Amino acid sequence: MRTGLRRWVIAVVLVSFALAPAGPALAQSQTVTAEGVAGMQGGDQGIARDNALRDAQRKAVEQAVGSMVASETLVENFQVLRDSVYSKSQGYIQKYTIVKEGAQKDLYSVTISATVAVETLKNDLGALGLLMVRVGKPRVLFMLAEQNIGQEILLYWWGWWGKGGAAFAGQSVDMAVSETALKEEFLNKGFNVIDISAVTGKFEISNAYRIADLTDTGAREIGRKMGAEVIVKGKALAKEGPRTPGSSVGSYLADITVSAIRVDNGQVLASAKGNGVARHVAQHTGGNEAIDRAARSVADKLIEQITAKWTAESSGGQLVQITVRGLGGMKDLIKVKEFLQSQVRGVQTVIQRSYEGGVAVLDVDAKASAQQIGDELAKKDFGALDLDVTAATANTLEVVASKKGAAVPAK
Repeated sequence: MRTGLRRWVIAVVLVSFALAPAGPALAQSQTVTAEGVAGMQGGDQGIARDNALRDAQRKAVEQAVGSMVASETLVENFQVLRDSVYSKSQGYIQKYTIVKEGAQKDLYSVTISATVAVETLKNDLGALGLLMVRVGKPRVLFMLAEQNIGQEILLYWWGWWGKGGAAFAGQSVDMAVSETALKEEFLNKGFNVIDISAVTGKFEISNAYRIADLTDTGAREIGRKMGAEVIVKGKALAKEGPRTPGSSVGSYLADITVSAIRVDNGQVLASAKGNGVARHVAQHTGGNEAIDRAARSVADKLIEQITAKWTAESSGGQLVQITVRGLGGMKDLIKVKEFLQSQVRGVQTVIQRSYEGGVAVLDVDAKASAQQIGDELAKKDFGALDLDVTAATANTLEVVASKKGAAVPAK
């Protein structure tokens, strides 16, 4: 083969490998051990072995699902899981090895070590809405400030929303491209998205919050009033790119920066940046297309980070912030910490963040939600002190301590 031709062939092969899509082996996976059993009808051992192997594969997938979905959700949605997930178990098994097998009386059993494609499984569970059920279907509010080509300022719905924003009403139609794209992607994954039009007029937004560069604190305050548990906030900007001389078609570029924040404790769940490119004869349309592509480019990143965070919390534990008021001193605080650590189900570690003036802020690492911890506190006898839960969110608790029989101190 001539030298030039040989180099060309090698180059093509290298490019082919570089462009080849990642195979299933690169997907996030989990290895589990499962045993399947089947009856030997008519003494046919071969058919029984095949059925036992399929049963083992299904149970391997069931284990993987169980690590991502709460047990009560499994029970409530068993029929859906059986029809939509368990029926195609083999599609989630990347590879398996038979650990042992054999016949015992009228049964044949097969034990396998299987690698389950949990990323694919997670996407399918997300499409079924089961992952959202597991974490209490948090309501998501989108707050995107956007500036397209030809617009002099950033436009954002909280600037014109309500009576105080009447001056922006004429421009409100032009600001929803990035927000609309993100909402579509989140809805497709089963997220519970808040429609701001449904709460219009129920409260007013302070003028201090009618700004594009809204702080996390300000965004959380608006989210709290709108009943959101998660806020997705950020900025999207479009600009004109280089244009070919003499061409009527222009190029347009957009950049977007977005983060997802818990409303109750301010914890950042996800953060991502993205960009989009479009070509069009019209500036405004080209800018809109670029913004849309930029928004969709970050949607998958945000969703992946959020679901990974929730999955880890459900299986490994989460931080619940507990504010305890009315403490008589350090002795009371020590009793509360010891009580949480030893008597409340699911609590693993209690971390003291601050204590001043009878008020303690604790971070509790627990395999339980704030609501479950609150329920446990309400049922337990604390001895000389009473602990009353006065407020609760998905990740925080407000607790008031008082001597038994005494009036509960005001917050």
